[in-house]
Amino acid sequence: MTMADSHPSPDSRLSPDRVLRHDSDLEEVLELLLDRALNPRQVWLLFLDAEQRLTGPVMPCDDYPLDPYGLEKTDDLGLVPCAEIFAAWIGGLLTGIGAARAVIVWERRGSRDFTPDERAWARAMALECGAEGVDLRAQFVLHDDGIRQLTADDHLG
Repeated sequence: MTMADSHPSPDSRLSPDRVLRHDSDLEEVLELLLDRALNPRQVWLLFLDAEQRLTGPVMPCDDYPLDPYGLEKTDDLGLVPCAEIFAAWIGGLLTGIGAARAVIVWERRGSRDFTPDERAWARAMALECGAEGVDLRAQFVLHDDGIRQLTADDHLG
């Protein structure tokens, strides 16, 4: 056995050159990266370049508000809903790192069934990202058994 044989090769599905054209490709990569929920409640931000490749940091953010429509005062935006602040922040991150699109993963312990909280946040983020000109590629829920995409039918229906 050579030294090269003793080290596992990296999973080609996680290659930084992999183009994630389809949501199923994106879901596969997220499942490999995040596996399953370990935290009671947090959100992950991931970024894609113009060619649909994963780029930039993978950012966990905890302690986000329960209500996406709850009002918060900011120095630059005034008194606005939390989802609007979050969308503007994501837009700034996209610009700062030179990414083209964002992906949101809502992590929480529990079953694969979507909660009213997740549906509300997904709906609010879809609307606010649209209003802010932020290209939100997809949203997912990371639960005890893996990951599941939260589509417009799930949060608008």
